[in-house]
Amino acid sequence: MLHYETHICGKDKDWVIFLHGLGGNSNIWYKQADAYKEQFNMVLIDLFGHGATTESLDAYSYEKLAEGVIAVMDDAKIESAHFIGISLGTIIIDAVSMMVPDRIKSIVQGGAVMGYDYRARFLLRSGAVLKSVLPYMWLYRLFAFIMMPRKNHSKSRNVFIREAKKLGGKEFRKWYKLMGTLVSFYDSFRRKSTHTIPKLYISGDEDHLFLPFVIQSFLRERFSSIHVIEKCGHVCNIERYKEFNRISLYYLNSYPSQPMLKNVPETCAANKIPQQGWATN
Repeated sequence: MLHYETHICGKDKDWVIFLHGLGGNSNIWYKQADAYKEQFNMVLIDLFGHGATTESLDAYSYEKLAEGVIAVMDDAKIESAHFIGISLGTIIIDAVSMMVPDRIKSIVQGGAVMGYDYRARFLLRSGAVLKSVLPYMWLYRLFAFIMMPRKNHSKSRNVFIREAKKLGGKEFRKWYKLMGTLVSFYDSFRRKSTHTIPKLYISGDEDHLFLPFVIQSFLRERFSSIHVIEKCGHVCNIERYKEFNRISLYYLNSYPSQPMLKNVPETCAANKIPQQGWATN
């Protein structure tokens, strides 16, 4: 069972389930905790091998991770909930939405990871060669810097690096292998998902590796909204937490008739939509 913590605001309040990114844990939601706990019941989950969850699996798939999250819902007797994820957490939410769509009220995806461009594919292939000979934290720091290279990204980058030190090399290598299956997972997701669950994408306009695929997904999905935060990187829930909280709370508090939001700076939309479709291996 995944370790989780609940914060109950009231019996009549909706539940919000938070899923963190690779190398992080539920502590990365510290900028959301105070804002949300007065309006929603909260569930903060530590994924396998992360945070207070000491249990790990021999190998990971997004479906197995989704099963772990669904087991938490069952254990906490939560019939349905809103979901908020950052980075890796957004992929797991999409897996949950394929398996038990009726248990998800709405989705907020921060810094969603839905495809790889040539730079990300090069990093993955290079890391696959180097991960057995280099200390895993060297690779993690390198990837964190490439994803979040700017000075204004340093706080969120350092948070994830600090938390990733607790992960360990063996566990990191299993998760690294999982990230290599991302493209095949989303090939399946696009075929199988009904895409009818209300979804809000929140990304930074400096999330250069992943934002193009987020914009493309938003354009494909009828019930999706998008908000792009200017001068912000990948981990937008930390770096620009006030705007993240304001937009996401407004969206969730509008349930079940969420507003259709669209905030994409013109230069961002024009320059960052992939011209040749989804990235493939």
